[in-house]
Amino acid sequence: MEKTKDKLRITVFPEEYLINATRKIGSGVESDFLLRVVHLKNTTHDTVTLKKLQIESKINGKTVKQVTYPEEIMDTLAQKYAKLITQFTEEIIQIVLGKEKFWDNKDIPDTATLNPREETGILFEHFRILDENPVDECVVSVSYLQNGEEKTTNLKIPVIEYKNKNKYIFPVKGAWMVHGNYDNIHEHRKAHFEEFAMDLIQLTNDFRFVPHPDSANEEYACYGKEIYAIADGEVIDCFDQLPENPKGFNSRLPQEQWNALIQQHGWVAGMAGNYVVMKHSGEEYSFYAHLIPQRLTVKKGDFVKQGQVIGLLGNSGNSDGPHLHFHLMNGPRIWSARGLPCTFTNVKDMTGELLTLIDQDRSVVQAD
Repeated sequence: MEKTKDKLRITVFPEEYLINATRKIGSGVESDFLLRVVHLKNTTHDTVTLKKLQIESKINGKTVKQVTYPEEIMDTLAQKYAKLITQFTEEIIQIVLGKEKFWDNKDIPDTATLNPREETGILFEHFRILDENPVDECVVSVSYLQNGEEKTTNLKIPVIEYKNKNKYIFPVKGAWMVHGNYDNIHEHRKAHFEEFAMDLIQLTNDFRFVPHPDSANEEYACYGKEIYAIADGEVIDCFDQLPENPKGFNSRLPQEQWNALIQQHGWVAGMAGNYVVMKHSGEEYSFYAHLIPQRLTVKKGDFVKQGQVIGLLGNSGNSDGPHLHFHLMNGPRIWSARGLPCTFTNVKDMTGELLTLIDQDRSVVQAD
């Protein structure tokens, strides 16, 4: 989504809409959404100077929150943006931002004064807003000086409450702790493809995740537990040849072996370990990672029924200890797909109340 030429151009990502993960708090509704990238490009024939960047959150056309970056800090924002972009590798750009290319010229200036064709922007604007109704629109406005005249351009982005196309069950059974949930902005949510991902773990009888510092994988409470297909679907990708990490919390395979495995099997296997990707109706895809090697019960091309066992929970790939990484997404390619919220039909909270969308990190939930 972008404005016409001969103006300062605004491009945002995600492009079509922002996903609002809402939850009830008292008599109100908390909106929670992330604008990952605001990208600005000087498409005029003149040098322009950015004067103000403003982001408004709206409900039924009424502004309920406004974030304004004034002229005094526009240079600082440009410097921060340029520094981040130059540090990003192509792989990091794809993983974190969800798109292979944002810039026509990656030589990003560190000033708010842009020559023709130069680009700048901001990253990771997170909004959490409590009101009577959910936020339904976000408007980005930029004021700039061109030939002594101040001009403004803006871009409207819908903010939607995403509804799943299918009725899903939890990928494991029993009592589990959810770690790295979407409301923890510093965990999975940093990456576009796993914005609504979760790590599922179980604790020992004395409430420990790590039994002791030198624990073997088999000593963890959740190790070897069965993983279930969350809905009917087709296995479109899977892998089961990555060795598990050695014993000891946060232990990894030797770096030389790790690099060789990534070279042989690719980044997805290197990070996810052994995994399964399933396609469900409505172009929704489920992803299950860190499974035990050579213990998958499905193969590519299999049509699987909801609740069917697809593998066993392990400690492969980029994993601190045995756990299941799970997320839903809108495409088959891990790095370029968009993460989606996933609601469940069989999850209860600690009080026994039905819980559809898990909305709090470190929640303990029960699935039958």
